[in-house]
Amino acid sequence: MTEGEQTVLRELLRLEGKNSAAKIAGEISQSEERVTSILNALSQKGLVFLEAEEHVSYSLTQEGEEYAEKGLPEKRLFDAVRSKGGSCLLDEAVKVSGLSQKEKGIAVNWARRNGWVQIRKEDGSTVLVAEEEEIQSPVQTILSEVKSGRSVGESDPLKQALDRRLIQEMRAKTIQAEVTPSHVDAVKRLLSSGTEGIGDLTQEMLLSGSWRGKKFRSYNVESVPPVTNRGKKNPYAEFNDWLREILVGLGFTEWFGPYVETEFWNNDTLFVPQDHVAREVQDQFRVGSPYDHGTIPDKKYYRAVKAVHENGGDTGSTGWQTPFSKEVSTRLCLRSHTTPVSMRYLWEHRDSPQKMFIIDRNFRCENLSARHAQEFNQCEGIILDQGLNLRDLMGYLSEICRRVGIKKIKFKPGQFPFTEPSVECFAKHDILGWIEVAPGGIFRPEVTRPLGITDPVLAWGIGSGRLYMAAMGIGDIRELYTRDLQWLRRSYFVR
Repeated sequence: MTEGEQTVLRELLRLEGKNSAAKIAGEISQSEERVTSILNALSQKGLVFLEAEEHVSYSLTQEGEEYAEKGLPEKRLFDAVRSKGGSCLLDEAVKVSGLSQKEKGIAVNWARRNGWVQIRKEDGSTVLVAEEEEIQSPVQTILSEVKSGRSVGESDPLKQALDRRLIQEMRAKTIQAEVTPSHVDAVKRLLSSGTEGIGDLTQEMLLSGSWRGKKFRSYNVESVPPVTNRGKKNPYAEFNDWLREILVGLGFTEWFGPYVETEFWNNDTLFVPQDHVAREVQDQFRVGSPYDHGTIPDKKYYRAVKAVHENGGDTGSTGWQTPFSKEVSTRLCLRSHTTPVSMRYLWEHRDSPQKMFIIDRNFRCENLSARHAQEFNQCEGIILDQGLNLRDLMGYLSEICRRVGIKKIKFKPGQFPFTEPSVECFAKHDILGWIEVAPGGIFRPEVTRPLGITDPVLAWGIGSGRLYMAAMGIGDIRELYTRDLQWLRRSYFVR
């Protein structure tokens, strides 16, 4: 046994019978948490019998404190009616009793339910008539008893006070411990035999050499340590940081962009038709108040994008064969993906080679479900260089998935307005099955030629939330943003 276990056992034998961990801790000047841990260890050895006792206590809420001091609203209302001879107008009774507008409704409701007053209509006015000469309010009595610190037992008035949230219930468990009766003699023999070897090797032992010739107690390396709720980063945020490290390690440069975008950057530069359904308010958040328009920083680039939409410009495409509206192009919206950041980056970095990524939030009008959220993080990446092809893109996506721990992926052809050819990368999720995590492709000439870029540009938009779900086996995307402390405390991201 350890010295701590011996100390606790000696104290239990001295105190006799059942004793709480708090009492033992006070007697031996140790923390209750340490004594509880020692008692659990002794219980596993069969030397101590533990019993958990639950204690219920009550305290007044803020509203209960107020009513305990001034009286329940219904009682104050009844007293006001009696002071007016047993009958008076409702407004007069409220004024006399000093009730607030909030308390007025509470008072009338409970006074009528208790049978204390009757409500009548006389000449279009509401009149209250007292039904009793005197009243007793058990709920008022309960409030007074709780305020004075007296113990109260279960009763209907207590239940009513709890339902009305005038009183709050607090439950606490205490550990009661005693030496196992059948092991008392064995415990005494163990205590008389002393400690079985050194458990803690201290600095003093090393300096004095007192450890020489002593036995050392063996350690159980398979024992489960107690759970500690220490501060740590949110596991999903930790995952995104790791994803950043992976991409930086692959030679990418991190970039950033604004949340509020013009539709020029969010859609037009990506060759998304101005009448595309993705631009509707059902899919895209649009800035409504104050309603304003953004500016176009590069008039030459704007004219090139406009020409591509209307007739294909110099790309060889026929475009969308529809007029291009500056009104639509300059409208403000919340970015629905991080690809406009890629376009802003290419606008500033047009020469090969380039490798850029961004991990940041985006916003869409989605129905909240296990797989979709209105706000989500996306890991956007682009590579600009000579001789790139679809196989290079699939290789990068496969490598990223492999590094975050996803073991099964598959690709299938995809279709997006701004890439051709396009692919969709799916990851195998233990609960949800195959989920899409990394759509991507090669930017179309209609996207890159207005910038004067002729080399191929690989692009993808990885849903980092879905990637995290697939890597960690999480079945509901809402858990990524949960405030559940129990989930956050037990969830760890292991690299």
